[in-house]
Amino acid sequence: SSVASAQSVRSEVTASNGVVVTLYSDEFANRYEYSAPVVNFPDAGGFFIVSRMKRAGTATPIQVVGAISYRGDWRYYQSALYRGGAPADYTRVEGRVSSCSGSRYGGGCYLMERFSIDVTPADVSSHAENGVLQIQIRPNAGGDPVMLNIPVASIDAVNEVFSR
Repeated sequence: SSVASAQSVRSEVTASNGVVVTLYSDEFANRYEYSAPVVNFPDAGGFFIVSRMKRAGTATPIQVVGAISYRGDWRYYQSALYRGGAPADYTRVEGRVSSCSGSRYGGGCYLMERFSIDVTPADVSSHAENGVLQIQIRPNAGGDPVMLNIPVASIDAVNEVFSR
């Protein structure tokens, strides 16, 4: 008899616009995750990726998922807006303490808040300008908002590879 193993397989597929989409496929679980390259925030700690999943035959919309990292007090990022003020479909997934340190010269904790934003084709067509979809994530308890500049090319690439 042979031994079979069920595991996630990573592959890369280049979309017609040149964006490389990473595909994690787990045939045993019938789960497929498609994601564009990671984008790091230039002015704040954190990152986001454009992704889409298919689980047991059910497809998710395009999602922008990521994390915001900072030092100090909780900011409680709870909402997001498109340019012009229209609300984005934002979910705060998790808030956790990454690390803490103490000294007489400073100290405190690094905090991380994970998020997910569902993005529809109508959102992209209504709010994208010059190939970029801007979304501002807003805190409830002080601190600066975080601006996401999402390349529409990444959204298009994930949708293209997803639909193959």
